[in-house]
Amino acid sequence: RPHRVQRVPATESQGRVHTSTATVAIMPQVDDVTVKIDPKEIKLQTARSSGAGGQNVNKVETAIDLIHIPTGIRIFCQQERSQL
Repeated sequence: RPHRVQRVPATESQGRVHTSTATVAIMPQVDDVTVKIDPKEIKLQTARSSGAGGQNVNKVETAIDLIHIPTGIRIFCQQERSQL
């Protein structure tokens, strides 16, 4: 259930109200499960990242795409670089 806190911090010189929110989810505890994945059932592709990183993302493959063929579950991960 979401929870909201409204307060005026001591450091707030103009008296503005700051709002913070938090959500707490209570999940059931499950038993351990052994999962076996055959590497032949995984499709692996590399790609160039999108987003921040300048010319590096145009020339270096810094993203990976994994697909579990039987279930269609896809995992995509990319690395971005900041020029700040």
